[in-house]
Amino acid sequence: MAAAQQTAQVVTPPANIVLSNYNGVPIGPFGGLEGPAVVARVGDPSSAWFNPAGLAQEGGAQISGSAGVYQWTTLTPNDLPNGGSSVQQLPNTVGFTLNAKPRLTLGFALITTNSWTQEIDSELITNTPAMQERFAYSADSEFSRRVIALSAGYRMEGPLRVGGGLAFSLTDLRQVGTIGDRVVAAGGANGLQTLLVSARASGSAFQLRVQGGVQYELTNVRLGATLRTPAVTLVHSGVVTVDGIADVGASSLGASVFDPDATFEYHLPWEFQGGAAYVRDRGQAELEIQTFGSISPYSMLSTDHPTAIYGDAGPNMPPSIVTRPFGGLTSAADAVVNVAIGGQFKVFPDRDFRIHAGYATDNSPVAAEDEIFHHVDMGSFTVGVSGAVGKLQFAVGVNHRSGTADDLVVRNLLRNEPVHTAVDISTTGLIYSLSYQF
Repeated sequence: MAAAQQTAQVVTPPANIVLSNYNGVPIGPFGGLEGPAVVARVGDPSSAWFNPAGLAQEGGAQISGSAGVYQWTTLTPNDLPNGGSSVQQLPNTVGFTLNAKPRLTLGFALITTNSWTQEIDSELITNTPAMQERFAYSADSEFSRRVIALSAGYRMEGPLRVGGGLAFSLTDLRQVGTIGDRVVAAGGANGLQTLLVSARASGSAFQLRVQGGVQYELTNVRLGATLRTPAVTLVHSGVVTVDGIADVGASSLGASVFDPDATFEYHLPWEFQGGAAYVRDRGQAELEIQTFGSISPYSMLSTDHPTAIYGDAGPNMPPSIVTRPFGGLTSAADAVVNVAIGGQFKVFPDRDFRIHAGYATDNSPVAAEDEIFHHVDMGSFTVGVSGAVGKLQFAVGVNHRSGTADDLVVRNLLRNEPVHTAVDISTTGLIYSLSYQF
């Protein structure tokens, strides 16, 4: 193996699968069941995030004590013998509203907008007359974004409501991976060749955004829109570790970098959501368009600690140690547009029991320059029911999302053959919520 190829092998972290799609989690007691096509109609505590103007719909204080998802994620590589899965419980909305003045309503909501957990362990064994090889791949990753939204809604004279507020966002990213590649040629003439690489990269950022919204209500038509700014980072931290070794007979090469105080950045785009709804006594339907701005390439995780490269050319040759800058991990996002449609139907005229359904696109913003996230366009559909017993309201439903990562390069092997695969991804979530109207 050429020296340049060896160096690339030992300094390259194992691949992880991480999705950064903006609509990763069904949000809210009713928005989670309808697409989330609710920006024109939302009026529960999740309005503090979806559209602050919706807070002014409330006739009294309301607590949404529990709204969440039990989510099951599966990954199925098409060209590897083993897949992966995970189950997690996501408390994705806790909130309340409070009437401060006759026309002014305050709202608080704790929202989970992104939650990705992936674990995969696979082994690929190749036996041919010329060679025996064992390739092992183990990786897990987590990516989450939780938001604390503090907002206010004001009901104007006539059909207009306006609102605004602050959104504090906590983003966490963790990638851990290990690969091992061992090759024995026929007859063992070249001995055992071994490549081992282990890496961990993690970071978190606490950020602030500003948002504002409007709702306009006619007899049977409601219009709504929300605008969010990019984020200002208040606190951030990161960790980078990589250790690798390639032993190819007489010579060996190793590399390492370690920084427990690496620099982590996470950029959020401008966001705009606009929707139009048709509302009758027993039925509602809404069409919504979401747009997200682009983000220029930037170094999401970086360090000024160099990568140390250790070389051993064999017996009677002195070892060498050289350093070179750590390249960092770049992220970038394209502008995307998502469409959602959803609604509800009241089954009985004199009883509050409703059927909800929705469909939404969740297109990936990941740009070609991105080295952290993977481009997977997802589509999701949801169906559920809600009802009320006195002042207690409940909702329950099922959400399903699916998509495919077209070409994941897992690793270039010692014999310079790449392991790559398409990966089918699906998530299924059980949505539930309880709220109380005072």
